[in-house]
Amino acid sequence: MHRRTVNGVRIAFVDEGRGEPVLLLHGLGGSHDDWRLQRPEFAKHHRVLIPDLRGFGASGRREPFTIQQHARDMLALLAALDIARAHVVGLSMGGAIAIEMALTQPAAVASLVLANTAPGFRLSSWERRRMAWLRVLLASLLGVGAVARFTGRGFFPKRGQGRLRRRLIRRASETSRWVYLATLRALTRWNAESRLHRIQAPALVLAAEFDMTTTAEKRRWAGRMPAARVIELPGSRHHSEQDSPERLNREVLAFLRAQAID
Repeated sequence: MHRRTVNGVRIAFVDEGRGEPVLLLHGLGGSHDDWRLQRPEFAKHHRVLIPDLRGFGASGRREPFTIQQHARDMLALLAALDIARAHVVGLSMGGAIAIEMALTQPAAVASLVLANTAPGFRLSSWERRRMAWLRVLLASLLGVGAVARFTGRGFFPKRGQGRLRRRLIRRASETSRWVYLATLRALTRWNAESRLHRIQAPALVLAAEFDMTTTAEKRRWAGRMPAARVIELPGSRHHSEQDSPERLNREVLAFLRAQAID
């Protein structure tokens, strides 16, 4: 792992491969390890950067943990590495950060891949509020590992996915409950839907068939972006990078090949 201090916090990150840079951003409670099934394939064609976001994995823990701050951190990391433009791939919360990066500094984002994400996570329905409250309760009382034990069955329900569930729980158990709760709170207060029309970068929206929001919902908000298209991943759930890595890798690499950086 490499380390750079940006915006007053030390960010740990993978940096390998050659070619046009691709930045891979994990979701809430995750780390660079979430992209382990993409890392070798992508590095055959690209310079691959996979950070642990502020507060997660091996990176420093320093507030704030907002989507806007994560976006500023990632833009600063690119600048520190003398990378003027990069392709940005984000899963779940990582997709929110990718969107915010494209809005904050459009020239730095050559293209976007937004996997199983949304332009806002406000608690706009009873079901969303129930799930958020349950996560807060579990994390507060039992730690982030308890949240992963609860969600793991839904993310990886199939026979033969026990190893994926255990890895999810092990990684989440290493996450600070303070960081998790602060980040969750910030995530539910962030919304960029009214700003999507400003994103000019080509975008690929990946929609798992059994994600927490429907493909129809993703098509609705993706339609507000001038250069976005949606692909559904059949049979996949929220962690498509792990339950459908071959299909995800194929779709993302094909998209990136068509988006050469000037």
